[in-house]
This record gives sequence, structure tokens and C-alpha cells, in this order.
Amino acid sequence: MNADNPQSHLSLALIPSCFDRICSILRSPILNQELGHPFALGDIPLVVFFGHKKTGSDSACGIRLLSSSGQMKLGSDSVYLPRTCMQAIDIENAIVLPWGLGSKSPRDLFAVCSEIANCPQDIVLDASALSYVDPLGMATMRAMFEDQLTRKRVSIQFLSKDLTSYLARMDFFKDIDIEGVDLSSLGKRNDRSGSLVEITKIHEHHQAEVAASRLARAITGRLTQSDPDAPVDEHTGRNEYDSYRGPLEYSLKELLENSLTHARREGRINAAVWITCQFYPKLNIVRMAIVDNGCGFLATLKEHPEVRELTDRHAIEAALKPRVSCNRGAMAKILGSENQGIGLTTTAKIAGAAGGGLVIISGNGMHDTKRQYSTELGDVRWNGVSIAFSCTRDLLPTISISDLLPKDDAGIEEGELDLDLDFR
Repeated sequence: MNADNPQSHLSLALIPSCFDRICSILRSPILNQELGHPFALGDIPLVVFFGHKKTGSDSACGIRLLSSSGQMKLGSDSVYLPRTCMQAIDIENAIVLPWGLGSKSPRDLFAVCSEIANCPQDIVLDASALSYVDPLGMATMRAMFEDQLTRKRVSIQFLSKDLTSYLARMDFFKDIDIEGVDLSSLGKRNDRSGSLVEITKIHEHHQAEVAASRLARAITGRLTQSDPDAPVDEHTGRNEYDSYRGPLEYSLKELLENSLTHARREGRINAAVWITCQFYPKLNIVRMAIVDNGCGFLATLKEHPEVRELTDRHAIEAALKPRVSCNRGAMAKILGSENQGIGLTTTAKIAGAAGGGLVIISGNGMHDTKRQYSTELGDVRWNGVSIAFSCTRDLLPTISISDLLPKDDAGIEEGELDLDLDFR
């Protein structure tokens, strides 16, 4: 805070030296004080205004800290505030985040996203109960924030230090302005490319190949340390790259290119794709997310004969069928990219064969391939497509990709699929 600019505003959570003390006050018997009752923080006279008194031990609603002098001295810090009041943290109108944001409870995640999208004012999020965020939660919330920040301010209050550090490590806050989060004490980063991919935005087709390679490396991890040019085995004619990462890269590149192509239909020329991935060693599980903010499956496939009913749920089911969303020939020239339309199908089969599955949300439809379950989310919507992938890493070597590829190759030139797609 610039001392020469005493009129500037400061969020509570941006004062690391006093944030913990303020939080303890919010959970103390001061909640029983009358509206506007003065108290002292150290030797500084302050006034707390509560929109209303809240029962229990949670933080109060609608807080303003006032100082008659316009200056707060906390320890060795000198923080200048407006003479009249510090900017309010309007907890009363905050959107309360659930315990977890991710594929464990996708309905909760997308209910929050719908609430954020429909909020007519600046966004204030209460993260006091939030304990868990996985790749689906990160990628989806990042896509949501990038959209909202073009016209609103976004503040996250009471985010724990552990989650702040974790989300920062995954580049969740990179290049966006989220208020209320203290990023001043982050540690050194280590290269963990064999176990995670930080949140990455894809907005050009040429980025898909590099992104697919990074995802495949994080998914396979220690299963392969070879590069594409490593010597091949004299018996199989393949190296480790060909056996493990190559097949995954192929299906993921197909999926990413198709996601970007179809997201930009129906006039959404600025749509993008966000990816992230992490291996959880204690669970031996890989989780990956691929999220776009485009038009969604139904808008893309509404004329396709495989869509039996014009609902988001049926559009997702159709998209999981081989070649439903392929771009070849004249259509590829129109859309700017060509793919076989097998990326989603093959990725779902890889996940299933390795003990996992996909959770797919588009519009108000949701489909879980592992549970073979489809449903509609009512008023909860995602204007685009969000895909959560999970698998057991150690099961990947048991999979033959060639056996998982669609058997109906009608319309594909012989030799067009020249990659020996086999994990074994």
C-alpha cells in the first residue's frame, strides 16, 4: 500500500500481519456485540459493522474496519487506509464454496459456477469450508474466472494457506487478478513434469500437440523415461515412448484438437481449452481435466442422427460414440483442423481399461462412464464441455490401445493410422 495514496482500498486478506488476528476476532465473542460497537485491536480503536448476527462460530456477515486516524499500526507494519472506512468484505452476499471442488462432487462444482455466472455484481467467494480442489475443479474455476474478470472483480476470502500454496503451484492465479489471496510467501518450485501439468490454456490448434505430450508424460510418469528417438527393442521394434506415451499422445491430441474446434462453433470464436493433470502417488491415481468454454455438445451435434433427443445428456452420449465429431475433408478445411473423431472415445476406453473413467459435463447434462450413469442437473449448467479423466497408473502397461480403437474404419484410408498403438 502506498502511503502517499491514503484513499486506496485494501482487502483484509492482503494484510498478512493482521489477517490471522482479524480471523480470530471474527470467531470470537465480539459477534455478540451490538452493531457499531467499538473495540480495540492492540491500541487501535476500530468499529465492526455486521450486516446481521450469525449463529455458531463462523465468521460474521458484512465487515468494515474503521480507524479514526485513517492509519493502522500493526507490529512493525504501517498500513494506510481511507480515513472513513476500509473497503467492506461483504460476506453476507458471498458465494460459499463447498468442502470440495472437483470430480468427487461435480454437481457442487457446477452449482457454484452457475451461481458465479448469474451473479450481477462483483464476485466474493467464502472459502472457509473449502478443503479439496482437484484438476477438474481447478480448470473449470480458472475458465470461469477468466470470463468473469473481463467485467467483474473477483475476491476469494478465507482460503487456507495450504490450498493457496497448492493452487499457486498449479498456476491457478497466474496472470489473473484475484483479490484477497496472499501470494507473498510461496516456496521454490521443483520440476514435477512426470507427475503434474500446471493449468495451461490452449487457444491455437498448434498448441495441442505440445499439450498432449505434457499430459501423456504426467499420466505415465515413471513408466517411461525415454524420448521418441531412444533406441528400439530388437524384438518388438519399439522403445518405451512408442509403448506408453505415444499411444496416449495420439488420443489426447485428437481430443484437444476436437475440443477447440467444436468449442468455437456457433459464433464462439474466442473459446479456449484449459488443461491440468496430477498423479496422486498414495492412491496410485491420475486425474486430468480438459475444460472448454465453448458452445457445448448439443449445439455442435444437434443435427447429427446419433443424437436421439435434443438434450445435453443425449448429446454427451452421442459424442462418446466413435467418429461422431470427426473433421475430415471439406469440413476440416472449414473448421481449420482435421481429426478422426476418436479422441474422446479412445480416452474413455483407456481410462476404463485402467480402472478409471470419464466424468463429462456439458450444458445441464452429466455422464459418468465408469458408473455408466447419465443425468440432468436442472438449473445447473456449464456453457461448454468439462471432462474429468481418472485412471490407475500401474494398470496402463496391461492395456493394448489397438484393441481399444474403433473397429469400424470405414472412410479412413489404409495406412492413415500408422502409429503402432500398444502399451504392451
